[in-house]
Amino acid sequence: MKDTVSIKQIVIDFVYIREQLPELFKDKVEYQPIVDFMLAKDYLDDNLEIPFPKLKDLEEATGIKPYLLRKLLLQMHDQIFGYNSNLKLSFNNVLYHFSIYHDVNSYDFIVDKLEHLPRVGENISLPFVKALTNTNWFYVEEIQHEFQDTTQNIHITLKAGNYNSYWHFRKDQAVELNEIGISELYDLSDSQLKEMLYSKNHWNRYK
Repeated sequence: MKDTVSIKQIVIDFVYIREQLPELFKDKVEYQPIVDFMLAKDYLDDNLEIPFPKLKDLEEATGIKPYLLRKLLLQMHDQIFGYNSNLKLSFNNVLYHFSIYHDVNSYDFIVDKLEHLPRVGENISLPFVKALTNTNWFYVEEIQHEFQDTTQNIHITLKAGNYNSYWHFRKDQAVELNEIGISELYDLSDSQLKEMLYSKNHWNRYK
């Protein structure tokens, strides 16, 4: 088998689907030491702050010789992601992570059941957060999907106020033209970004 992918990265990639490995390889005794190693620690628990495993850690824990370990990891990876793979990943759980950005503050909450996924640009009323934000009217700025273990995490970014398609385009344009950086896009409020961009444009007119 040709080594076309990073073995070190395979180990890290398996961390993100470790809960599915026992089912995927339940009939493969030769892979069991690797599966057991991946299940031994919860590397994705932020509270534990466990560093991601290295290939050397896997070698020492399983006692498998480096050459054979690399071969087994490549075989496992190919059986999941290879062209002729018949193994199926499963993400049966869904969590909706809402992040509210209001002025320079941010607030987060998680929902485990939602009948309809809001879309970018749609307005949302959240009367139960008014004590925090002094408003209950928001719009969906961005949606991101993350797949981890057996869970699909949907991250929904909300901004206070009403959606403005031109302003959404203008921010994307500003990033593309290096008028603002990615960190500024997320760290600054819309009013601060507008002041920054419009003041720059005003100044450039007189250069």
